[in-house]
Amino acid sequence: MTIRKVGIFLYDYVDSLDFVGLAEVLSFTSYNKGDQVEIFTITEFGQRIRTHSGVKIMPDFSIVNAPEIDILIIPRGPLKAVQSVAKNQKVKDWIIKHKNSDYICSVCTGTYILGATGLLDGKKATTHHLAVKDLQAKYPHIQVLSVSKVVHTHNLISSAGVSSGINMAMYLVEQIFGKPTAERTAHTLLDWKKTLFLPM
Repeated sequence: MTIRKVGIFLYDYVDSLDFVGLAEVLSFTSYNKGDQVEIFTITEFGQRIRTHSGVKIMPDFSIVNAPEIDILIIPRGPLKAVQSVAKNQKVKDWIIKHKNSDYICSVCTGTYILGATGLLDGKKATTHHLAVKDLQAKYPHIQVLSVSKVVHTHNLISSAGVSSGINMAMYLVEQIFGKPTAERTAHTLLDWKKTLFLPM
């Protein structure tokens, strides 16, 4: 049995779509007993956060007591929010501590936070198309790509706009569990979506 522990780092004004959709995709792999994903959320102090849409979320752990992480996810948020987190040395040190994890992933403007750690220096990455020029100017040592939905360099994966987080989740499933599991997950999601739009 393959079990992967996925830690999602949350902060005030994070965009819920970026991590909820991704978590849903990853969770579908657990329908196969041989492929298991354990997903949990983390904030700096273990405090409740407020998402960009106003939804309040109580995390599972703080960065101090979080368990071992195989895959670290850094979702997007408004530029002001991600830039604030990017200045937080305690959070950056914690992310750097996980530099040898199987994967560290950023969604959309979450790349600002990952970029601030220096882990992306000399590597390729992407972000939302409206933030590409700003990200490149802020982190000139990163090669920011504007035409790719998902960019994978070593163990670092970044994705472009909001919906591309789903693409990144599917990419992760294939990388970790293989193409058959990815195809099964895609079919499961497609069938699930179809049931939402059945005519009455």
